[in-house]
Amino acid sequence: MEQISVLLVDQDEANRDFLSRMLENRDYNVLLTANGRAGIEKAGVASPSLIIFDPSLPDMSLREFLRELTQNQRTANIPCVALSSHSNPEEMQACLQAGCVEYYVKSGMVMVTMVDSIPKLVLESQRASAGGQDGLVIVFLSAKGGTGTSSLCANIGMSIAQNIQSSSVALVDLVLPMGSIAPIVGHDGDEFNLVAVSKQEKETITPDYFSDNCVVEPQWFFSLLPGSPDPATAHDLDIDKIPEIIAALQKNYDYVLVDIGRTLSKISLPIIEEADLVVVVLGTDLSTVDLTKKLWDYLREQGVSSERVFAILNRAVGLEGLTKPEAEKIVGLEIKLMMPHMMGNFTLANNQHIPIITKFPTDTASMVFKQAALQMSRQAISSKRSV
Repeated sequence: MEQISVLLVDQDEANRDFLSRMLENRDYNVLLTANGRAGIEKAGVASPSLIIFDPSLPDMSLREFLRELTQNQRTANIPCVALSSHSNPEEMQACLQAGCVEYYVKSGMVMVTMVDSIPKLVLESQRASAGGQDGLVIVFLSAKGGTGTSSLCANIGMSIAQNIQSSSVALVDLVLPMGSIAPIVGHDGDEFNLVAVSKQEKETITPDYFSDNCVVEPQWFFSLLPGSPDPATAHDLDIDKIPEIIAALQKNYDYVLVDIGRTLSKISLPIIEEADLVVVVLGTDLSTVDLTKKLWDYLREQGVSSERVFAILNRAVGLEGLTKPEAEKIVGLEIKLMMPHMMGNFTLANNQHIPIITKFPTDTASMVFKQAALQMSRQAISSKRSV
């Protein structure tokens, strides 16, 4: 997996050190230079994912710095972010006109916002350089029911939309025979759903079609393609249309989250095999962990690399059970995130159709959801870059 790297160009050593620590804490590879010329040379050799620079360069003007970057084939498509020591409207205009994707004025809170926006900026750069590259596909699945997969999918989708600035998110409920996301977000309509869409002519299934029809429930920031409203309707699903549905959504959204629950079949397996990230949710009970090992062994046989897997240990069943190291040893897979036990709060939020981060903004779980959104986005982007 190709790690996302960030080049910092700033003559102020204290600023470089402070920001580099922030980036390293998010697992970015950080490159440092103190002047523009060294920055251009290092960018040409290392091809970083993003360049952050102070416009007050000691050895060259910002226009010259940006001109040389854009005229070099190896660096022309690297997004550049200006991080200025002072607020200067003329400088900001010059940076943006010269091709910078963002302009920030240094402060502690601004730097947090800027670091949080890195996945979005890198993804936009990838899509632009690839001539409109498709959005990222993130699949959620589990080996056993009752692990909270759908709740995690909905709340992480919400967190991606909220915490990765200006990102568009679509969520596809592919849980069969009956969808599980609609009851969580409070959607009770049954005319527009996955089955109904699959019965449309292929020419109808376009990005604009989903822009016009996808559901956006109050308080949830993603667009939803609901699943089958009942088991009887699920029998009418045209599985041959699923690839067209996912592809059209990718054209329209930065992130397409697909909840397949524990449905591992000829419908879901091709999506898993092509996904940029596969989120595997497991509980702390031994039976779920054992089943997850079987699931992971099978996925690995199908060519799914561990670099594309993001395992979450969800403590929804209670505080008792296996620890993270014990679960990792059994499954043979690194667990990237532990979702803390929320007692009855998770159920309460679901019953009221409210996102966790809205209902309980100071709860530890809300902070973990933000962490999950940023980690998943970074890993999915790295996975796409390494293809």
